[in-house]
Amino acid sequence: MWNRKAAALVFAAGVVLALSGCTKSNIVQPEEALEPDFNIYRDIVLDEDQMHEDWEDVWLDEGDFPMAAALDFETHEDEEYIDITIVVKDGTSPEDASWYADSAIKGLNDQVAMQDFSYGESEEDTFGGYFQDREIHLKIYEQSQYEADGEPMYETTIPKDTYMTFEIAE
Repeated sequence: MWNRKAAALVFAAGVVLALSGCTKSNIVQPEEALEPDFNIYRDIVLDEDQMHEDWEDVWLDEGDFPMAAALDFETHEDEEYIDITIVVKDGTSPEDASWYADSAIKGLNDQVAMQDFSYGESEEDTFGGYFQDREIHLKIYEQSQYEADGEPMYETTIPKDTYMTFEIAE
């Protein structure tokens, strides 16, 4: 009986050695391995149309942001400022409008950072790297006032590299 076990063990070891020595990898390797690009690119031109599209795709999602009605921005690179317009549905509370505007501005920064990695992403207490060198001219409207060319519910200028919260009166 011991001879059968020894023979089986020797046979199994021989099969393992035979198989390991004559197998060929079936893993397909690309001709060039994909490696990180550590190059520094300067003077990247941002695609504003893509920024608009991506920003709206995320921040106008009815399921995630039921208060959202419209978003717009216009850059003024020579003057180092950006106009941002946030439109919320009528009846949105001042707290929800404030939270949404804060989040949407951060979202715009993060869309920029996806195109140009030199800009830092937004965080809880910063709008992000894109706004370090740009003033923000912000207007928050209720939808009916926006459509009627009426007055915004909130308007402010945010200095460069400044984070602030928005106190919207009832």
